[in-house]
Amino acid sequence: MITEFIRATSPQESLEAIQKAGDGTVFLAGGTEIQRLGSAVACTKVVSLTQLQLSTIEEKDEIVSIGALVTFQEALESDLVPEYIKEALRYCGSRTRRNMATIGGNIALARDDSYLFPTLIAAKARLILGDIANDGKYTEENIPIREYHSFREHFAGSLILGIVLNKPNRFVASRRYARTVQSPAAVTISFGADTSSGSPHDIRICAAIKGSGVVRLLAVENGVLNGQYHAPEDAATQAALDIAFVDDITGSAAYKKYLLGTAVSELYRACLETLSVGGAV
Repeated sequence: MITEFIRATSPQESLEAIQKAGDGTVFLAGGTEIQRLGSAVACTKVVSLTQLQLSTIEEKDEIVSIGALVTFQEALESDLVPEYIKEALRYCGSRTRRNMATIGGNIALARDDSYLFPTLIAAKARLILGDIANDGKYTEENIPIREYHSFREHFAGSLILGIVLNKPNRFVASRRYARTVQSPAAVTISFGADTSSGSPHDIRICAAIKGSGVVRLLAVENGVLNGQYHAPEDAATQAALDIAFVDDITGSAAYKKYLLGTAVSELYRACLETLSVGGAV
């Protein structure tokens, strides 16, 4: 139950408010998770981010910057946002939710049915983070989202200010498997590759698997990079390595394993087909 609502007008003020308020205090952006019945986010105090100037979408020299408070719907309606990002945003089937849910909020939650996280990993997106240093000084840093994913605990106190997409010609494609558009996804997966050299390289493959978390498929990434698969279907055999699948309302562990393997081979094939016609997504 929320007992205190704190307004902040700058990233520094927001971070200072979190530190001062102590345990049980979280940032509030769109509120789709915090205000959801049965939410896993437990809090008694919230620091509202709505007055921060983080709702812009800009493009310069083919680099697209999206503020953390941009809503899914605003991103969908922008001509500057790449289609592969819009594909992931459309996985959120409720327009009401899309009008509330923010880009930064979805990243920070990193849910195991995340709409956006796998695609941002595949796209090699970067994050702009605000933080308070040990000496009390406000700092900002630009980091790869894969680093944020790998060291979540280290960045737990940071504030996401925006994302940067600086790979405009990168191939990125996704799949989402759910019973309905409104249901939690069993598996959401994205495949990204640089295709400028005529063969896939700089591979990123990431999946949000219900009950297992957001995981990178490192073995498959290396297999694609090293050309060890004779056919895209061969990549499916390595897709589930070291992943502990679980049975839940979205499907059985065996079903999720099957979906993951199938999706990997389909996306790899789509990448190769794109190369065959000399294009990118």
